[in-house]
Amino acid sequence: MENKLLKLCVIVIGLLQVVNLTWNYSIMKSSRTVVVPAGFNEKMEMSDKIISESGIKQYVRYVLGLALNYNPATARIQFDELLTIYAPDSFSKAKSDYYSLADDIEKAKVSSSFFIQKITFDQSASVVEVQGMKKQYTNEIKVKDDKPETYIIEYMVNSGKFLVVKIYLKEKS
Repeated sequence: MENKLLKLCVIVIGLLQVVNLTWNYSIMKSSRTVVVPAGFNEKMEMSDKIISESGIKQYVRYVLGLALNYNPATARIQFDELLTIYAPDSFSKAKSDYYSLADDIEKAKVSSSFFIQKITFDQSASVVEVQGMKKQYTNEIKVKDDKPETYIIEYMVNSGKFLVVKIYLKEKS
């Protein structure tokens, strides 16, 4: 009788462990984190693979600020910071592209500013389209007329972290 009681206790404890594991797994998958990172002005919500609209917009402003607003003294530093949020698969190509661009900026002494006018995104495709005006200067002389440009940012959210896959200028059709 004592052995049967012990076996029953072991079986009940085992079943409770299985229930506990499935319950913890479902909680972990449905959990979300609300974050207000330094320098960002709104809260954002992130889960394992999804980020809120406000989070996407804030990251896009941050990313484009680093990538498109520079001068010869800050370009390399900003590009180094930008590379920290690149996806591992696209990091090496982006690193060589940005370091080459930083060399060109330092040699030509070019400054650039990009003013965002409109941000549209498709979360299912993880793509953001940003329209704005770009201004470029060399030695405080305007190099090009202000012109509207549209940039595409491909991104991914991995384990609650926003990662840039690719940034490129949209070709005009």
